[in-house]
Formats: sequence, structure tokens, C-alpha cells
Amino acid sequence: MKNIFYINSPLDQFEIRNYISIDAPILANMQFSLTNIGFYLIISLLIAFILNILGNNNNNIISNN
Repeated sequence: MKNIFYINSPLDQFEIRNYISIDAPILANMQFSLTNIGFYLIISLLIAFILNILGNNNNNIISNN
């Protein structure tokens, strides 16, 4: 049995894909879209925000027991 692998271009990993796209017919036909880059930015901001909340220690100088 012979396996055939299709080798894609290494630059395919940097392709920008639209996940959600909304065309708004107001304000000169604006288009809002969520791409893979925006999705990764939202995830990283959520992780940074959650780590900030967990490490805040509720503004106490002395740690809790």
C-alpha cells in the first residue's frame, strides 16, 4: 500500500482565515470580521487577564493563610 502525501507550502500556516464575517449596510458598508489572528489575540488577552486576576491577591500586602 502506497501512501501519497501532499506537501503544502510552508507559508500556508500564515494564511489569514475569516471565522466570522458580518457585512453592515450602515456607515458606508462596513465589514466586521473575526480572523484567526484576532481569535488568537482574544485568547491570549483572556489568559493574561485571568492570570492577572488570580495573582492580584485582592490588594493585600501580607499574603493570606
